[in-house]
Amino acid sequence: MIAHLQGREKLLRPLGFTGLQAEWITLVCLHSGLFTRDQAGACLRLTRRTAQRFVHSLLDARISGRPVADAQTVDARRIYRIFGKAIYRELGLDNVRHRREASIEVMRRRLLSLDFVVDHPDLPWLATEQEKVACFERLGIDPELFPKRIYHGRANGRVRYFHIKMPIAVEPDRAVFTYIDPGMGTPTELQSWGTAHRDLWAKLRHSGRRVEVVAVAWEPHLLDRAERVLQSWTAGDMSEAETELLALRQAVAKADWDTVERYGSLNAVLKVMNELARECPVSNGRGMIDDFRLWGSRRCRRMGVTLSEGGGDIEG
Repeated sequence: MIAHLQGREKLLRPLGFTGLQAEWITLVCLHSGLFTRDQAGACLRLTRRTAQRFVHSLLDARISGRPVADAQTVDARRIYRIFGKAIYRELGLDNVRHRREASIEVMRRRLLSLDFVVDHPDLPWLATEQEKVACFERLGIDPELFPKRIYHGRANGRVRYFHIKMPIAVEPDRAVFTYIDPGMGTPTELQSWGTAHRDLWAKLRHSGRRVEVVAVAWEPHLLDRAERVLQSWTAGDMSEAETELLALRQAVAKADWDTVERYGSLNAVLKVMNELARECPVSNGRGMIDDFRLWGSRRCRRMGVTLSEGGGDIEG
């Protein structure tokens, strides 16, 4: 029994899934939409042969006459994707984008996210955007401090919080944030991610909770790169230059025009920020977190780092 599923797997019983099938499908739909046989076997504690039979049972299952699962071979292994509307609808996940086709970068991130959750099933994971928002609001934290993205177009002006969908767990004494590096971004993305979470982390620490960050990747050099940044976040007190740079970053991010006017203009602020950044280039917030860990995915690494577009599908 995986506690953070909160019994949601029972919602799939009317579709004809067995207990293990329903539990695994629910976990995948919540965290990734994609999975491998090795991940299923590790989570459900199945032997290699039993895990193969388990996946075949999903491939053979049908809903309303349609196949439930399909697979694509990638680097001599198979990736499966759960995408059926009926499954997500029963779980109340109609708006979750996991069921849609994704870029290679997103596929990698989702597989790594699931892999970390599989190895840490006892943590109280907040699996959806709604759960994350509700949890932090109960702690008295204003949503304005959450990382967010505003989507335009058909969903004009819609705000999505925690839009990158990396695993987060909150306990009475600590909060665990995972940073998933799929290996296709720039070295500054971790810094940007930290900046987006800075105010939220400050509030959590003020409430008495430790903030821990786990960097997750399947390539050692990515973990080495993350370690250098995370070490700067756990260092001691900030220098005057770092303090001023932090204040200016926050002022620009929040459109604090009173602060901007003290420097004369926005261009003047940006010039000062560039000068300060050269003076303290590694600091994105010294003392911003309490601790960090590095976690390399052996299962994903065994697949190789090349994923093709698409993947296996699970439909319903």
